[in-house]
Amino acid sequence: MAHKKWMGLIWCMFGLSTLAMAQIGGVKEDSDDQDSKYFGYGVTTNTHSGLLGGFVVRSSTPVSRSKKGLPIHRYLALELVNIKHPKENVSPTPLGTKFIYGKVNYLFAVRPEYGREWYFFRKNGDSSIGFSGILAGGPTIGIQKPYYIKYGRNANEQPTLMVYDPDVNTDLNAIVGSGSIWQGFFNNAKVIPGIHLKAAANIDMSTFGDSITGFELGATFEMYTKSPELISAKLSSNPKAYASAYVTLYFGNKKLIKK
Repeated sequence: MAHKKWMGLIWCMFGLSTLAMAQIGGVKEDSDDQDSKYFGYGVTTNTHSGLLGGFVVRSSTPVSRSKKGLPIHRYLALELVNIKHPKENVSPTPLGTKFIYGKVNYLFAVRPEYGREWYFFRKNGDSSIGFSGILAGGPTIGIQKPYYIKYGRNANEQPTLMVYDPDVNTDLNAIVGSGSIWQGFFNNAKVIPGIHLKAAANIDMSTFGDSITGFELGATFEMYTKSPELISAKLSSNPKAYASAYVTLYFGNKKLIKK
């Protein structure tokens, strides 16, 4: 499944980038667009998350121009992403619910980002596609919180919500489900700091005046000061660094900067 997801993201990146590059010929720059700043928000998925991997807020403001006269923007973003261990597998329970065998913690990555966005060409009206490249990075605030399960050996009693310990909760037939992803978030979580760097291609697909709709497709490399424990150490090692491909779909608006 992980291999198929990687291939799907790669083909998506290749296809959209090819579509954008095909519009270079004959595109005339829109001077208004070159002096616009952008604000957007959206959802993201990556090769270390589920289909809905997290949420993103991003902005892009012109600060200079390249030798060819194309704009260079200051890129700012804030990401909240759920990171999964590569060996996480969902298992069914006797009641038909699901839990993740061996999982001991969730990991949420909060990523403030600063960088630059270089435009190769900009949208010309509502019918073209804009294309740019992004290089950004910053600190990572890793929030690790326990994974909870509903555990009960007696079918006549209400199952107990508890932190999952594969060494203690050995009777898989007694696991009747998992707790909420937010269970224990505010009173049983700890912070693991780190850093990250990302490189991406941005494709502006907007077609409605000052509104924007686009895709950000790229790769992120992230390293923590110590290894987050997502899977029991008896079942698998837990990496200290993660490299992933990602796709972000965002919406927002642009605002013309007056000279």
